[in-house]
Amino acid sequence: MKDITTKILCILGTIVIVFVILTNLKPASPIERTIKIGVIAPLTGNVAFLGEGVRNAVRMAEVELNAQPGNKWRYEVIVEDDSFDVAKTVSAANKLISIDHVSALVTLASAAGNAVNPIAEKDHIIHFGIASDPHVADGYYNFIHWTPPYEETKVFVPELVKRGYHRIAMFGAKNQGILAAIDSFEHDIQGTDVQEIDQEIFDFGTKDFRTMIAKAESKEPDIYVIFSFSPELEIITKQLRDLGIKTPITSIESFEQSDHQDLYEGLWYVNAADTTNAFNDAYYSEFGKNPSMGSGNANDIVHLIADAAEKVDSNSVPTSEQITQKLYTLKGIQGALGTLSIDGNGLVDSKAVMRMIKGGKAVTVEQ
Repeated sequence: MKDITTKILCILGTIVIVFVILTNLKPASPIERTIKIGVIAPLTGNVAFLGEGVRNAVRMAEVELNAQPGNKWRYEVIVEDDSFDVAKTVSAANKLISIDHVSALVTLASAAGNAVNPIAEKDHIIHFGIASDPHVADGYYNFIHWTPPYEETKVFVPELVKRGYHRIAMFGAKNQGILAAIDSFEHDIQGTDVQEIDQEIFDFGTKDFRTMIAKAESKEPDIYVIFSFSPELEIITKQLRDLGIKTPITSIESFEQSDHQDLYEGLWYVNAADTTNAFNDAYYSEFGKNPSMGSGNANDIVHLIADAAEKVDSNSVPTSEQITQKLYTLKGIQGALGTLSIDGNGLVDSKAVMRMIKGGKAVTVEQ
């Protein structure tokens, strides 16, 4: 009887040991294998159409990544609305970090990027800004995926010279990215016959530009260069026309920051890098419209973060630190904006293009 009891106890002990081993070997739950990416964009307000494009693009990336059978990790994108308001950007970033426990953040525009930059450094969270101001990429955890101002003015200034525009009246909203573009423009006109004869820097919310326009007109500009977002962009344009001023208008990027591109029919301007035909077709097939400015960059950013995460040699979800280390090594990655590489300053470099509004749509033209 004692021997039988001993055998039963041995069998039960073996079963317990096997159960413990099998329990420890069971695969992690989907939640335990998920990398979360927080995206902050204006889904309400005057530039909500830009935020909508970003949201659509990151949702595309989320589906694409989770459909890839070779990936070790799942990816979840959480989108928050900041209404293009920096205070809301900061609130959304803190919520995504402390409550949602994201590994990375994505912001749209330089003001938002500069607001999140110190948060990312303090909390060791990856942050990609879709932004012009190079300071958004300051620090180890901060990156930029946007065509830098010096690439845009490198195209813009020679085009002004070629078209015979010498006297420039500049209108610019008080925004870090816009001021960075103006600084680059002023640097590149040195040594040319292009002069900035008037500069009007204004606050968002300005509704009457007629005094500024009269001041600029008194100096007889050849062309107006406008740097702004909606609705100030459209207000300036309409007030110029209401005053009977027929002086040409151009810009860097701004025409695509308006949801009323028909106002700029036939006008040329310089824009950030083109998205690929493959991305454009996929976006149109999914949403029935063309991608808006920044959509391709947002899609790329989610893919770049995932690409870096998949390269981390780890059996558990990689940390932001581990993913960041791999981000700096990424070279020759194919994305929505073509072939992508990240340099030692956290910049994904890309080239500017010449565009024109034709039939109410932005069309790339030969330089």
